[in-house]
Amino acid sequence: MGKICTFFGHRDIYYELIPFIKEQARRLITEENVDTFWVGGHGKFDSQAISALRNLQHEYPHIKIILVIAYVSQLHRYGTELPFDGFDYPPAAEAAPYRFAISARNRYMAQNTDFVIACVLSKYGGAYEALRIAARCNKTIINLADIVCRQQKN
Repeated sequence: MGKICTFFGHRDIYYELIPFIKEQARRLITEENVDTFWVGGHGKFDSQAISALRNLQHEYPHIKIILVIAYVSQLHRYGTELPFDGFDYPPAAEAAPYRFAISARNRYMAQNTDFVIACVLSKYGGAYEALRIAARCNKTIINLADIVCRQQKN
């Protein structure tokens, strides 16, 4: 049975991370038996993750990209052509008041994944909190923030 990797990152990320995401996802596919990737579908980091994974599906057609939604209305923004292989609507997100649905969804993702690929630069916000939950649950975390910091220096 395959493993799951999820993505957490800031909504506004101004760095090109697709090659780094692909590199880490490829390693997880080939070395760790990851075949399912969860994305939240909010913001630029998630968009880059989706793009990287879509590209990897040409090499590894067995991998699945699953949108884990916080609200049903998230599905409407994609119209009839979802760029995903499926979606999940965690009961905790469904039951949460609207303003807490993303946090509930992120908590579900952090607790139920095997690996996390992240780009979290600050010590506040939803992505940071999700990463803290994943760390408390002893998940393997790959934070691409070090790469971003090196890019900033150059």
